[in-house]
Amino acid sequence: MSRVVLKDLTKRYAGGNLAVDRLNLEVGDGEFVCLVGPSGCGKTTALRMIAGLEDISGGQVMIGDKVVNLLPPRDRDIALVFQSYALYPHMSVFDNMAFGLKLRKTPKPEINSAVREAARILDLERYLDRKPGQLSGGQRQRVALGRAIVREPAVFLMDEPLSNLDAKLRVQTRAEIARLHQRLQATMIYVTHDQVEAMTMANRIAVINEGVLQQAGTPKELYEQPCNRFVAGFIGSPSMNFMELKLEQDGGSRLVGDGIQVVLDDAQRARLRNLGVEATTVGFRPEHLHLGEPAGPGLRISASVDVVEFLGSDELIHAVSAGRDVVAIVEADAQLAVGDTVILSAAPRHVYLFNPQTELSLSTS
Repeated sequence: MSRVVLKDLTKRYAGGNLAVDRLNLEVGDGEFVCLVGPSGCGKTTALRMIAGLEDISGGQVMIGDKVVNLLPPRDRDIALVFQSYALYPHMSVFDNMAFGLKLRKTPKPEINSAVREAARILDLERYLDRKPGQLSGGQRQRVALGRAIVREPAVFLMDEPLSNLDAKLRVQTRAEIARLHQRLQATMIYVTHDQVEAMTMANRIAVINEGVLQQAGTPKELYEQPCNRFVAGFIGSPSMNFMELKLEQDGGSRLVGDGIQVVLDDAQRARLRNLGVEATTVGFRPEHLHLGEPAGPGLRISASVDVVEFLGSDELIHAVSAGRDVVAIVEADAQLAVGDTVILSAAPRHVYLFNPQTELSLSTS
């Protein structure tokens, strides 16, 4: 396997549309990295430039120690898995998985061994004689993965391979892909708009927005230490709540708004004092909100329950505070009803502050 290094990777289309803007990212040997972001952010374009399916406007793509900008896809030692399974309907599972090796004139004994080993890894051994039309969506996606595995490439590139599966199959198949990575210790770059997929599978996540890399790090780092408001709102489900609050003029120990206040701890006061602003953006995650008054410094919101979604052990609460929507996750034992007035609180470590002008985080500075 090989590392992949992107240096100032840029893609500009005719008319000046900048799809990828000087992307710098290193994917280590054997690492599983997810490129995530909203539709149209440039993540698939970046993957296609790595694969050689898209011309590069600027910068470099390195696979191993070789710059591959001008190499055709077949010479880059990569394997692609697309959203579409792209299986030959008239061929058996065995022949679909073996097709690329046959084109390379690989000896038949080697083909047989490679296909059967891939089928064993993916639990497809009993389906080798079937046609794709006789398989479920999840099984067909595993065949597409098997076709990539048998080539033993330096790098696996996956472009939203689970998008065509239903919710249950997505959960099952993403676990299979994670196990596959652990077995093969392969270098994988995986594109998805689903941050839950990225959080559950990747060693590291690269968040992209409007062609620009926002932050790269482990799922835990991006969840706990987002560098800006975009990353904070994109990572986590349900999304983080945001509110614009004013700094109290009397000593600057609180941020206040209608129905909400944040009693600042010493570190937060110092950050806001150094910034010298009269208002800031406050973020807090639904899962970090609790019912009841805060025990000390932290967030306090008075709100009216608008919608209650029962999730089993928890309830997802949509509430309104002074005309602003607030989402919270509370224990189902709370037995809240529409129209109830509640007090929600969060500890200072779960209250994120963002510069209102730059949207950069003040909580990790």
